[in-house]
Amino acid sequence: MGDSMVGSARLLGIFCLGVLLAVAAKADGGVTTVSGEELSRLVDQGVTVVDVRRSDEWRSTGVIHGSRLITAFDESGQLNPRFIADVSAAVGKDQPVALICRSGRRSTVAAQQLAREAGFTKLYNVSGGISAWLDQGKPVEPCTSC
Repeated sequence: MGDSMVGSARLLGIFCLGVLLAVAAKADGGVTTVSGEELSRLVDQGVTVVDVRRSDEWRSTGVIHGSRLITAFDESGQLNPRFIADVSAAVGKDQPVALICRSGRRSTVAAQQLAREAGFTKLYNVSGGISAWLDQGKPVEPCTSC
């Protein structure tokens, strides 16, 4: 095999790997999972953060500066009937949105609901939620509206 064919094969392999990684990242209902570090970069780029926890949780841990506080699930685990409408009013469906909860589970479900029912196209879920964010020493501020 000539050098140009080897180079072409490598480029094709790298391209295919990139496609596979992109597909894997979106395999969770159109939601990309990100770490706290990745969320920091997204916030620096102006991505809206929606904190889907309840007000008692916001008061307990604090919130990420500038995040939108929109509860997704009540204490019994029922979806807040206004959640999708409230997020849709706060952020356009084609704008990037990062969702965060305590551990990453509720925000995953909430993000999938937004993709499926409201057509949101650029959704991120924070792996480990606010717990991981705090464990990494990331900043929060007191919730003044809770």
